[in-house]
Amino acid sequence: MKKWNIKQNDIARQETLSRAFDISPILAQLLINRGLGDVERAGVFLKGGVSELCNPFLMEGMHEAVVRIKKAVKGKEKILIHGDYDVDGITSVALLMLTLRSFGTEPDYYIPDRMTEGYGLGQAGVRKAIDIGADLVITVDCGISSHEEVKFLNEHKIDVVVTDHHEVSKALPPAYAVVNPHRHDCAYPDKNLSGVSITFKLCEALCSEFDSKYVWKHTDLVSLGTVSDVAPLVGENRIFVKEGLKLLGNGSCNKGIKALIDASGLKKKNLGSYEIGFVLGPRINAAGRIGSADAAVRLLLTEDADEALLLAKRLNEANRERQRIERTTLKEAMAKIETDVNFKEHKVIVLHKKDWHNGVMGIVASRISDRFYRPAILISIKDGVGKGSGRSIENFHLFDALTGCEDILRGYGGHKYACGLTILEENVDKFRKTINEIAEGVLAPDDFIPWLDIDMDVELSLLDGGIVEEIAGLEPFGEGNPKPLFCSRNLKLVYPPRILKGEHIKLHLTDGKKTFEAIGFGLAKDSDIELALRKSPRLDLAYTVSFNLWQGINTIQLKIEDIRPS
Repeated sequence: MKKWNIKQNDIARQETLSRAFDISPILAQLLINRGLGDVERAGVFLKGGVSELCNPFLMEGMHEAVVRIKKAVKGKEKILIHGDYDVDGITSVALLMLTLRSFGTEPDYYIPDRMTEGYGLGQAGVRKAIDIGADLVITVDCGISSHEEVKFLNEHKIDVVVTDHHEVSKALPPAYAVVNPHRHDCAYPDKNLSGVSITFKLCEALCSEFDSKYVWKHTDLVSLGTVSDVAPLVGENRIFVKEGLKLLGNGSCNKGIKALIDASGLKKKNLGSYEIGFVLGPRINAAGRIGSADAAVRLLLTEDADEALLLAKRLNEANRERQRIERTTLKEAMAKIETDVNFKEHKVIVLHKKDWHNGVMGIVASRISDRFYRPAILISIKDGVGKGSGRSIENFHLFDALTGCEDILRGYGGHKYACGLTILEENVDKFRKTINEIAEGVLAPDDFIPWLDIDMDVELSLLDGGIVEEIAGLEPFGEGNPKPLFCSRNLKLVYPPRILKGEHIKLHLTDGKKTFEAIGFGLAKDSDIELALRKSPRLDLAYTVSFNLWQGINTIQLKIEDIRPS
């Protein structure tokens, strides 16, 4: 049974926003719930565009970075771009590559192998820079914790510009320039930027020096990386994603993205954050998860339509293989939970096994965290060394917890909800014990009950096409700007429930004034919901609402999140 956390209405601010923007009290309350209760911030969120973006040179380190890169471009120096193997890192590499090419230079790039090297600027990336005779290394979406590697490059007369968005846990690396809004001395107002958003800011600053607007042709890359990295879709990220979705909707000029859209079966669909996060992003990610991320970078850089189609098909195949490996790993992990986890003692689920595929550790950890609603960390052991990924829940800051275990770990990084780590096999049991001791002091029993953040308790009869259109104006939805969740009470079933494909439920519900169709995907076997439908004459419903286009007709449809007896 889920807890319902229903936000309180703020009538006074509802009225202020409703008058200022000629909007319904429902939309006004949704803005308030997202921390946009004053007129200025709400106006930027509703109507803001690129003019609201901050000057990139406000970011600490940006001036030094631009000066050094401009010198390298003018002097025909050898530049190596070092990225990461996820979508945020891959799109960052592609964006900077394309921008530097537009200035007449041809940089190299390097992305580490997830399986053999792991995340970040490491020894192999350093060796690549030395082997090609690089004068400058630019990191994107990584580098903030690579102190020794940066120092080693400096000793070989190679300058380093670090751009990253991950937390700064120690002193800054000894780079020529470090661009990261999480720097303690950085006053840049938006701290939530994705890695590719920061790369965009760097490219924007560079373009201003070269009197170019080239980078604005590639906001589709920024939207792909930002949504896929589950970065908060507020502030500048939201503006970048909105601009990128416009490009995608008008037919991206990037041949690789076009080919991937076609190969994914999305050609005739309106593209939004869902299609990026659950269709396009996983295919780009699959390259780095299953093998080399090089195919994904080449896809985003190619100008050849035939090559783009070939690479897009290859990513499709890699994604299918990733899904197969994920299913197998999840099955094995669930079996280990049955035998190795005591839920009274283990507030954090830590599982390890030899030769689990590193490419799916994070995905499977997320599945387990969702299923049991507690933090989960999976560790794959090879040759006595474990590489792990973790996912967390609302009230457990994973990065802070790892900081409390740093004497046990060989390395770690991440943020509140996700992490990566490296550990010796002999220390895994000690790590499990230590992180659970930390959790014991942080988590209360209620923290393990999944809960729904419900925006408003509304009468079902208040819903109409105008309200649904207003809600659509809040898109793109995602982290930091979730799809609005409502509840309505004391509803009756008009017809008996229908079960679709053995997994989904379809209901018709009424409050006596209006009747709506409601779909519950994957909820047919939920025992709490099944009991409520069978036993209760009146129901309370938690749901999202949107238009459903079927055979050319738009109707309002409710997507069920939870049902309980009135």
